[in-house]
Amino acid sequence: MSIEFFTRLPLHGETFHLPGDPRNRGDWNNPSRPGTGAVSNFVVGDDFTYIDYLSQIARGAEIAGFDGVLMVNTQFGEEPWIVSSLLARETKRLKFVAAFHPSSTSPWNAAQAAATYQRATGGRLVWNIIQGSSEAAQRAIGDELPHDERYERAGEFVHAVRGYFGSESFTYRGKYYSASGGGLRGPLRKAPIPRICTAGASDAAKEFAAQHADYYLLLAEDPAIVAEHIRDVRERALKYGRSDIQFGLSVDVIARATDAEARAEAKRIFDEGVAAGVVDVVASITEQLSPTFQKRRKLYHDKEVRDYDDLFIAPNLWAGYGYIGIPPGFALVGDYAAIVERIREFQALGISLFFIAGYPHLEEAYRIGEHILPHFRSERVGARVPANDDAAAGDGFERPLAFASGLDTKQRHSGANG
Repeated sequence: MSIEFFTRLPLHGETFHLPGDPRNRGDWNNPSRPGTGAVSNFVVGDDFTYIDYLSQIARGAEIAGFDGVLMVNTQFGEEPWIVSSLLARETKRLKFVAAFHPSSTSPWNAAQAAATYQRATGGRLVWNIIQGSSEAAQRAIGDELPHDERYERAGEFVHAVRGYFGSESFTYRGKYYSASGGGLRGPLRKAPIPRICTAGASDAAKEFAAQHADYYLLLAEDPAIVAEHIRDVRERALKYGRSDIQFGLSVDVIARATDAEARAEAKRIFDEGVAAGVVDVVASITEQLSPTFQKRRKLYHDKEVRDYDDLFIAPNLWAGYGYIGIPPGFALVGDYAAIVERIREFQALGISLFFIAGYPHLEEAYRIGEHILPHFRSERVGARVPANDDAAAGDGFERPLAFASGLDTKQRHSGANG
């Protein structure tokens, strides 16, 4: 099974320190104190903006050997489609996973925009179709549909998009969308439809993924629970005649030359969060979160926690980020050899797409690219394996390694799925 590695673009500020700390890069910080992080005091008209920093991360990730970058869509962050358009011309092969709500656009607009982007970039757009973290969050952006109906609408959305990509005269009438003879025409017909990702632990989310998604994405947690989600979605997909659905995992990484160094970094951010009183704040807003996040918090954080190491729930798998309110919540913590081993274990469960990142994103993209990714060269789609690849031989943990330079160059047309 081939494997792909994406990292993350922090669209709402860097998080080396707690969110809002003026030492972080970007201007998503507490305005009561002047910032010291790069572009933390940005005003419109400055020569350099936060997008320039995101550009550095994207270019660094590509140089370091990542296949692509994930962009999370939040109410308080930059808009992923705009960012991916700005950065596509500053990178060569890097793919961009843009998260969006179907409520934010129409199937036709999405199809036309995606086709234009795909033609301009050689097929580097990936969609992450999301439905919101909670009812309150959706109402805040004008989406009044209940939870399960949002997934029903998303199913129609994907059906209509595939129709526009697959026919010059697409006709459809559904509950939420309709079309009468529309479709991509002329040169736009050359464009491949983006790969489609989605996530969510509810029955509605899993049914949507099973029927429509190329990738079902999970957050890292107890490997046994991850395995059960994979088994469940695979079985659901088979009901629709689909055996090709694949699985992705999002997990942060604190990787260092020694286990002690990695644990020291985990303790640093944990102590910072405890000292700032963040734990009590996170606990107080738990009921406002989605049922999935409420369940995860009860399972992993609803216990006596005296120090950072009480939050290891499996070898090298640390729930500390979630405890202090930093998503996605879990991190692999350890030396380089241990991180590679844990990734291998998740891969054995059926994960073929990994979203891994660290803080700060720029420096950690290089660290992961130098010390983790080279150990997977032989399994990377289209990757170049050097003749004397010590990492592939298993003895590359003690010294810096050459960057993996091969990226996925295959354009995938997933229009036949679902």
